[in-house]
Amino acid sequence: MPKSDPLIKSPMQTPDPAIRRVLPRGSNSLPPEVVMLSQRGRLIEATAYHLDQKGYAATSVQDIIDRAGVSKTTFYKLFKDKEDCYLQCFERISSAHIKVLHHAYANGTDHKARLEDAILAYVQHIPQNAVYANAFFALAPYTTNKILAELNVIKSHYMAGLEYWFNALPAHFKPYPLPTDIFKMLIEGAIAYCRQWIMSGFEQSSTQVHHYICYVIFAGLGLNVWAHQALSQAQKAA
Repeated sequence: MPKSDPLIKSPMQTPDPAIRRVLPRGSNSLPPEVVMLSQRGRLIEATAYHLDQKGYAATSVQDIIDRAGVSKTTFYKLFKDKEDCYLQCFERISSAHIKVLHHAYANGTDHKARLEDAILAYVQHIPQNAVYANAFFALAPYTTNKILAELNVIKSHYMAGLEYWFNALPAHFKPYPLPTDIFKMLIEGAIAYCRQWIMSGFEQSSTQVHHYICYVIFAGLGLNVWAHQALSQAQKAA
């Protein structure tokens, strides 16, 4: 069993402080870091907007800076290129999402509830900004190999957390030991399901999606009583 719980401690950095959206016109005495945060924030919003509208390949640096109202010189001071801009955006969004998940898991009332609460927090966080969800979640697999590698890091973190949770279950709950590939398959399936949910325009409610993911995970782990409960709740929420 791991020495520390990967669902509580994440290796990812916390998001930057809140940006200042509008800067005064003309010369001002704002600290350079405030200006930079505002510029970076506008660039991230512009990147999300264009990716949501036309995808990664069709979005250019010029598109991003035109919408953000930031010069090309400033863009290249903050990011090496379009891929680096996307990657930093992806890392910020993922970090914020993981932080929400960790908080929910840490405050769960019992072993079953901790996982259910974490999954619910994960699902509820996705539709809070549909543009960001599409740009940095649904479209991530269709970008570049470097971004795919970062996506796999996130998946491996979720997988390790799920495996830790299962291994910490009391022995009478577990019908048999499971190989790591099972946890990988379950996480891949849950993420693929969420991606389709985003691309469908959130046709299902977050409550339904939460219960269906719980059902698939519990069933895949051989926790059949809990799986049946999750499926019943999903059907009631439909």
